[in-house]
Amino acid sequence: MNIDRVSSIIANVLYAVDRMKMPVSKAFVYVCNRFGCGAAGVGREELFKLSRDFISSYYRIRYIIESVGGGHNPSYRMMAKVYLYLMFREEGGIIPSRLRKSVQRGLPNIDSIEVIPAWARLSYPRWLYERLLDVLPSSDVEELLEAMNKENVWIRVNTLKIDVDRALRNLEMEGVVLERDRDIPFLARVIKSGKPIRDIELFKNGSIIVQDRASVLTVLAARPERNMIVYDFAAAPGVKASLIMQLTENSARIVAMDLSIRRLNSMKLLLKHYGVDVSKIDLIHTDSKRIVFGEKADLALVDAACSNSGAVSKDPSVKILLRDQSLPIKMKSTQIDMLLNALRHSYTTIYSVCSILPEEGEEVVDRVSKNASSHKLVDTGLKISRGYRKYDVWNVVSRTFPHIDKCEGFFIARFEY
Repeated sequence: MNIDRVSSIIANVLYAVDRMKMPVSKAFVYVCNRFGCGAAGVGREELFKLSRDFISSYYRIRYIIESVGGGHNPSYRMMAKVYLYLMFREEGGIIPSRLRKSVQRGLPNIDSIEVIPAWARLSYPRWLYERLLDVLPSSDVEELLEAMNKENVWIRVNTLKIDVDRALRNLEMEGVVLERDRDIPFLARVIKSGKPIRDIELFKNGSIIVQDRASVLTVLAARPERNMIVYDFAAAPGVKASLIMQLTENSARIVAMDLSIRRLNSMKLLLKHYGVDVSKIDLIHTDSKRIVFGEKADLALVDAACSNSGAVSKDPSVKILLRDQSLPIKMKSTQIDMLLNALRHSYTTIYSVCSILPEEGEEVVDRVSKNASSHKLVDTGLKISRGYRKYDVWNVVSRTFPHIDKCEGFFIARFEY
């Protein structure tokens, strides 16, 4: 491993994540395209894993640097070197001499820290850890956050293009080891794969789709039926819409809304790729908080924009965005407006967010249920955990927890007319 080259690359990835607000995967591609990722002494996949783990370790690295007198605003390059230093030390390997001298010169007491607080050890913003202690026992908080530091990949067999058993046999022949979901026959978790899922032909041709279990459960809570009219209030990139069409055998009619025309155009191409009958999909470039329809839909799906605090396992750059403690509060207002408008225009509405924070889940639903007399909050019917017991709605709404369900952290609620 070329330590100087690797530290430079992962430091630039952190820069792109922190300053340019890019997700880790996009930041890595950006850095490799602009500066090159060769001569690092490790393969591209391994280099990406190092970058991803470095971003995930952001708060732990900062805490250590600050605790040993390294200042409160360490450079990206210093953080990258400290990350590599700790990686070698924790793996029991020999720390390269040049790296050891460089780090110990700037941080002579780096090996003196004995106790690291849980939020820093797990590498999350302190406020997030303390907020979760308001709604969960400390042991659950630690298990939850630790689970989010590990990535789980779920694949959905797209029955619009291939039979489930045939797809799974083909994946097995490709060397992919899967754990089938007990309740969802077309869903499986990847245990091991000899190559990235994106390089498998079934993925390339749209026969399998990477979709988290929590995302699938959101659509199952809607119970879409044939010929339903569905309003999708935050539709792009379209994975949930494609599942609705899969479950209804391309018979539903979906009105798909999004604020971004670029994302809608990408969504149309993706749906075609997945075998969706796009003549049944109407794409509308609009602000779904304010749009008015002349008739009610059978079903509305509000998969609202949120802090993405439940998606850390998929993209650890979310941790850095969550430095802004006010983010979930800012999102809450938009979520309420979207949900209220969906209730005005549908008989059944599903509200979901990829968030572990009650501000974007229980608090939104509690507020809306008290202001929407036309609809009643009802059980989702999902075989997963309930909400946070601190709130009156806890035993009607549903949550997925990464340490329990091996998927992202989602909140799901169902309203009926």
